[in-house]
Amino acid sequence: MWATCCNWFCLDGQPEEASPPQGARTQAYSNPGYSSFPSPTGSEPSCKACGTHFASMARKQTCLDCKKNFCTSCSSQVGAGPRLCLLCQRFRATDFRREELMKMKVKDLRDYLSLHDISTDMCREKEELVSLVLGQQPVISQEGRTQAPHLGPDFPEQQAFLARPHTSTVPPTSPGLQSAPPGQAQGRQQSVDSEDSFVPGRRASLSDLTDLEDIEGLTVRQLKEILARNFVNYKGCCEKWELMERVTRLYKDQKGLQHLGGAVPSSLEENLCRICMDSPIDCVLLECGHMVTCTKCGKRMNECPICRQYVIRAVHVFRS
Repeated sequence: MWATCCNWFCLDGQPEEASPPQGARTQAYSNPGYSSFPSPTGSEPSCKACGTHFASMARKQTCLDCKKNFCTSCSSQVGAGPRLCLLCQRFRATDFRREELMKMKVKDLRDYLSLHDISTDMCREKEELVSLVLGQQPVISQEGRTQAPHLGPDFPEQQAFLARPHTSTVPPTSPGLQSAPPGQAQGRQQSVDSEDSFVPGRRASLSDLTDLEDIEGLTVRQLKEILARNFVNYKGCCEKWELMERVTRLYKDQKGLQHLGGAVPSSLEENLCRICMDSPIDCVLLECGHMVTCTKCGKRMNECPICRQYVIRAVHVFRS
């Protein structure tokens, strides 16, 4: 094979024929795209639940709800009712009430919607699946009403099923709930009026109180608003009487400051607000801690008039 005339190995120019291995037999050329087996026929009908192929058309049963084919093991007929698959029977047993559908598994909800060819790709919560189940019910009932006249006389049970209306998700109102006693209606009207009188634009104020007895008629929300408007912290108050106690102290302190401001001579102005010169000083500015304004002027200040420091909060203080 190799020439030995020089130091270089050269080919002798005669290719060596490869001998076939022993025991190997020649094969005829075969097309890889051709198979000796007969081509399979069209897809055979099978059960939608278990996938069993129907040996005969007599075993194929069609669910009247989802219109899919099932075998006799995966579908049943209760009494004289129509034949339904097991999954549709479970949903029909709930009467399509939202509270009953919420108790079912997410997988069953998705399977039921898949049987009705409804996509669930965009659903992220269980409530969305339940809404889809409830939303497709009127469509099925309308289809049933439109297809009912086309059924022949050989299917009296299916006609009775399609003509049966679906149970409404809204329970009927009993006659006893329609007419309430006059006393309850009057009490309900009074509670509504009391809530309507307290609109968001009109908040409760300390100036609305004429005496201490008016504090007892205030609601918890109004008490909190009075304390918040006067920069009084009410955190930690769990009972209404605690809020009433703080509002009472605030009211007494406000009345005392008013009398004190009226009794101060014109020459002594150290206790009057440096901004309005009308109300007494009852506010401390944070973070600097200066007391130079009243509460109303303090909450309007952006910076302290003495040190020019930025005002974070104006806190109402009580004088002993």
